[in-house]
Amino acid sequence: MFQPDKNNTYPEQVWFEDFFAGQRFDYGAWLMTQSEMIDFATLYDPEPFHLDEKAAIELGWGGLIASGPQVASIWRRLSKEAFPNAQSVISPGWENIRWIKPVFAGDCLHAHTEISEIRLLASRPGEGMIKLQNSIYRKKDDVVATLSSTWFVRCRP
Repeated sequence: MFQPDKNNTYPEQVWFEDFFAGQRFDYGAWLMTQSEMIDFATLYDPEPFHLDEKAAIELGWGGLIASGPQVASIWRRLSKEAFPNAQSVISPGWENIRWIKPVFAGDCLHAHTEISEIRLLASRPGEGMIKLQNSIYRKKDDVVATLSSTWFVRCRP
C-alpha cells in the first residue's frame, strides 16, 4: 500500500502509474456492531437472521449475522480509506461476489487486495483500468467474503 511517511501522511496524489500487476495490499479494521447490522438490514436486507438474534439462532446461524451487501459495502469503505489520494477512482462494477462465512457482531473486518490486471484505456484517454481481487477477513486467515472489482484511475499528467 502507499504507506504513510514518518509524519503519518500519505502521498498527495496516487496515479495509475503507481500501481502494477501483482501488487498486494492489506488494510482496514472495521468492527461489526449489532446496531449497525440491524440498521443496515432494516433498510436494505430485512431477513429475520439479519434482524433478530433469536430467529438467527433458530435458523441455525448461531447468532445474528450481517447482510452480505453490508460486508461488501464495508470493503468499499475500507478500500477508499486505504487509497485516500488515488486520482478519480471510478468503478464500472463488481463481479464474483461470494459470501463464504457469516459475519457476526464483534467481528473485526480487514481486507487483502491483489492487482490482477492493469492496462491503459483506449476508450478513456488519460485513464487506466485496474482489476482487483479482494478478500475480506475477520481474522488473519478467516476469509468471510471475496469479490472482484475494477477501477478506472487517472494517469499522471
